[in-house]
Amino acid sequence: MNSAQNTPNVTTMTPPAVTSTRQPEPKKRYGAFVPVLLFGLAVLTMLGWQVWVLSGDREALGAAHSNQQQTVENAGKLRASLDGLAADTQRLAESGNANAALLVTELKKRGITINPNAPAAATAGAGAAAAGR
Repeated sequence: MNSAQNTPNVTTMTPPAVTSTRQPEPKKRYGAFVPVLLFGLAVLTMLGWQVWVLSGDREALGAAHSNQQQTVENAGKLRASLDGLAADTQRLAESGNANAALLVTELKKRGITINPNAPAAATAGAGAAAAGR
């Protein structure tokens, strides 16, 4: 026997060409939960800020209103006293005082009418009542 016959016929084997049968990984898809959550938090934060700012504005307006209340009351008292003075001047003009008549005439030219029948006490009470509103 031939020694070549006793040895198995060994052929050199080359590895097969490496080909990837794996599919590329699909891109990871994200849900809409995170963007919607962020949008909701942004809207909620904005609304909270608006409430905070508007409540501060409301307090400032309330303070301004209360600060002006005294001025409005004083203006009502002043108007009542001026109405009483004008009524007294009108009564003087009707009784024959020349200076009072001249004053009443000039006031009428400027469009100011005087009610001589309104008593001074009633006018003062009406002015104070109007200022209290």
